[in-house]
Amino acid sequence: MVSLKRIAAELDVSYSLVSKVLNGRLGTTGVSAKTQDAIRKKARQLNYVPNRLAVALKAGRKGAIGVFFHHLGTPGSDLSDRLLKGLAEELDKIAVRMWLRFFFTDEEFAEACDSRLKSEVDGLIVTGVYHPGLWKKLRELEESGLPVLTLFNDVPEGSSDERVTSVRVCYETHGYLPTRHLLELGHRRLACVATFESRTAGFERAHREAGVPIDRRMIIPTKGFLMEDGRFAVERLCKLGQMPEGIVCQSDAQANGVINELMIRGLRVPDDVKVTGVDNSPLAEDSIVPITSMTSEMRRAGHRAVKLLMQKIEGKAVESVVYQPKLVGRTSTGMPVLRGVDRSLLE
Repeated sequence: MVSLKRIAAELDVSYSLVSKVLNGRLGTTGVSAKTQDAIRKKARQLNYVPNRLAVALKAGRKGAIGVFFHHLGTPGSDLSDRLLKGLAEELDKIAVRMWLRFFFTDEEFAEACDSRLKSEVDGLIVTGVYHPGLWKKLRELEESGLPVLTLFNDVPEGSSDERVTSVRVCYETHGYLPTRHLLELGHRRLACVATFESRTAGFERAHREAGVPIDRRMIIPTKGFLMEDGRFAVERLCKLGQMPEGIVCQSDAQANGVINELMIRGLRVPDDVKVTGVDNSPLAEDSIVPITSMTSEMRRAGHRAVKLLMQKIEGKAVESVVYQPKLVGRTSTGMPVLRGVDRSLLE
């Protein structure tokens, strides 16, 4: 990294003068416009980048952001990896350190908010699995002077957590778009593997807008997002006597379980039954039948969370952001597989 001392040495001027010119702190220091221009030109030639940590320390900051994280996603979904990658990439751009802590319960979160927190970080991002019991503590932290932002996986509309600045992905769209996709293909008998209420609400909204009635027997509640939950859903659907034309799953792991169980029972995907997933994970690409899936937007949300929190730290007014995920078509619904596409554009 190019230093101020190197710029000063190459121009044969003092270090303090270079620092004052490049940081806009000349004050009453007498220096010609020609010398100022020479310093700035040399800095550009050498690709000088200010030491962000040093700048933060001079401004009375710590140069670090706290990230309190409750791991999310099923094995193979890489949701947590994408989220942390997005946060780390954006922090690296501005040379700010990540102060990472993991928690699983409200109590563990409270313990992590010890006396060291405010002395170690300039702001806090709380992310991962949604914790409805944290909003009071988050407000207390903000009122104590620590900027806070949340990036939870599914915050219900109108919840108390909306009082805290947030970045989130619209989970209702995760259920709405794949259902609309199947309805637009002409299918009318659709099933839903129902784990998240918001995604199930999207499944129902797409039917209402299309004027297509729902067979409530085909909404199969499950407790988790694993392959076994998908297999369980197919077992339940088989007992109805008539299989659906399409099955809207709420994770790529569920969709894999659905496809495997359908094939074991002699049904073809997508010829007999079409299947969709959520997360656009490696599980969707590597399935025996590549799965039409919804993007998670986790990496992009991580980028935005850092930007918004830094604005809050700088005293700027910010608004919460909601990302709309996108549908990525693959063979499981009869669409051509994407080839030669940078997956990072779909994260």
